[in-house]
Amino acid sequence: MRGRLSSICLCLFLSVITVETTQAASLQQQRQLYDEAKRALAKGDSGPYRRHASALRDYPLEPYLAYDDLTARLKTASNDEVEKFLAEHGDLPQASWMKLRWLRLLAARGDWRPFVAHYDPKMNFTELDCLYGQYQLISGQKEQGYATAEKLWLVGKSQHNACDALFERWEDEGQLTEALRWKRAKLAVEIGNYGLAKFLVKSLPTLKAQGELLLDVAQKPQLLSQPERFSPATETMGDVVSTGLRRLARANPEQALGLLDSYARRMSFSAEEKVSIARQIGLTLAKRFDPRALKVMAEYDPELRDDTVSEWRARLLLRLGRWDDVYALTQRFPEELANSNRWRYWKARSLELAKPKDERAAQLYQPVAGERDFYGFLSADRIQAPYKLNHQPLALDPKLIQKVRNTAGIRRAMEFHARGQIVDGRREWYHVSRLFSRDELVAQARLAYEMEWYFPAIRTISQAKYWDDLDIRFPMAHRSSLVNAAKAREIHPSWVFAITRQESAFMADARSHVGATGLMQLMPATAKETAKRFGIPLSSPQQVLNPNINIQLGAAYLSQIYGQFNGNRVLASAAYNAGPGRVRQWLKNADHLPFDVWVENIPFDETRQYVQNVLTYSVIYGQKLNSPQPLVEWHERYFDNQR
Repeated sequence: MRGRLSSICLCLFLSVITVETTQAASLQQQRQLYDEAKRALAKGDSGPYRRHASALRDYPLEPYLAYDDLTARLKTASNDEVEKFLAEHGDLPQASWMKLRWLRLLAARGDWRPFVAHYDPKMNFTELDCLYGQYQLISGQKEQGYATAEKLWLVGKSQHNACDALFERWEDEGQLTEALRWKRAKLAVEIGNYGLAKFLVKSLPTLKAQGELLLDVAQKPQLLSQPERFSPATETMGDVVSTGLRRLARANPEQALGLLDSYARRMSFSAEEKVSIARQIGLTLAKRFDPRALKVMAEYDPELRDDTVSEWRARLLLRLGRWDDVYALTQRFPEELANSNRWRYWKARSLELAKPKDERAAQLYQPVAGERDFYGFLSADRIQAPYKLNHQPLALDPKLIQKVRNTAGIRRAMEFHARGQIVDGRREWYHVSRLFSRDELVAQARLAYEMEWYFPAIRTISQAKYWDDLDIRFPMAHRSSLVNAAKAREIHPSWVFAITRQESAFMADARSHVGATGLMQLMPATAKETAKRFGIPLSSPQQVLNPNINIQLGAAYLSQIYGQFNGNRVLASAAYNAGPGRVRQWLKNADHLPFDVWVENIPFDETRQYVQNVLTYSVIYGQKLNSPQPLVEWHERYFDNQR
């Protein structure tokens, strides 16, 4: 009896093991079957997919097989079949491309009912917008169709071929005026699409000569030195001259400025053209720190219609030390601009500099000092208050987190991640986030953080606009490598963390459009030169993608720049982004400037924001490393030691 019982127990035990083994192996088996079916579908063979359909039914990536299968036979598939797929798997990142192809087929067949039912302008396919415009005109929705055609017409680029039929019908119905042709020709010239502009100019009934002059002056703005060619002073001729002046300003702002007054007396520039002139000539001069920019910007944008122009007026006044004028200008700023932390700080700072004994400055600093950003930390320093980090993770219901985890797109992203298909995983992760509420986005970010998938975590929580979870926003990724590399180069690890966070947000495989690579975004030549200079082994450019090697190289290069600028992180951070040469150029005649004024006047928007972010992040990482750092050290506040 005991033997029989023992045998039964053994069988049960083995059964359990078998079940557990089967279950443990089922996912691996599904992965193998998926790969087999995927390869076959790529060759036009749907057999393996059909055979394994049952086994793959609950595999997260199965919709990709269904997509490949359906797209291969889309021309013969029924509308019901396509609609069923879109209903079940319309959340796939590439589903919009299938939908585009299907809607294109429907339009070609004249099958407008399902086309209209599934068309969505948010798909952002110009081809479909044009087809929908055709439908509007065909179906008698004249006014709507005309509006669609005009919107699609008024762009400076060539549109999809599908727009031709719409534009022809619109023209045949008498809606395409010469004024609209002129507007589009002007838009084409603005972006340098001269081929389209020439085509449009040829079609101008009465403005052909002005159109040809527009083309000439856009490409040769020096022609403006022949004022006799630019008459009579009509509205269209004002467009021609304004275009030429703005083009000239890019290469020779002094010449543009010299010609501006004489033309302004003759031409009746529209309010929009005046603002455009202020933006191009004024900004070009301002970014060269030329005081003449102030007159141009004040005269051509007196109502402060352009925020960028207004900001650069204030920046130039700061550089010139005209504190009273800065304070007065900030009081005139539009509400949105005036309420930004940047200009709340400068309102207080300019008042303090203009009237050092005025107690109102401290009162103005006080609310800004509670903010966790560059200007908040600056304000805290001005009133000697502690920095406010305001770390507050959002309390989330575990049920909400589980709901997000079980979402099809998240399951697919996590499966891709588990398979090592990181790029595919990120694509799914970003795509599904479009469907989530704010709290669901935070939950999604937390899931990524727990997976040590830091870049998607940071991106997602930023998308949620939840700024107070500093664990997710500023993770201690690659801590050991970063700290050790910083110590080896005698620079503070909080700064290296901050640079890495700003450069790549800890995406190890990051590649910029200019070729910078890895966590600390090193250019190939810089990586090679740094490796040689500091004796860091680098056998191939691909090794720069290795996080540990990238950090070693990045920290070494950062220390090199740090030494070049006498241990000034403000300047070294700017140089890491824009190059040491540009920083030295921006330092000319700037010895007297305090660091905050200098940073505010960095001509490149990207570099200005970069420096501000890095210094801010250094404070945050200093706290997380239990080694608090000031926003700037005392020796970093002035640049008179930079020679």
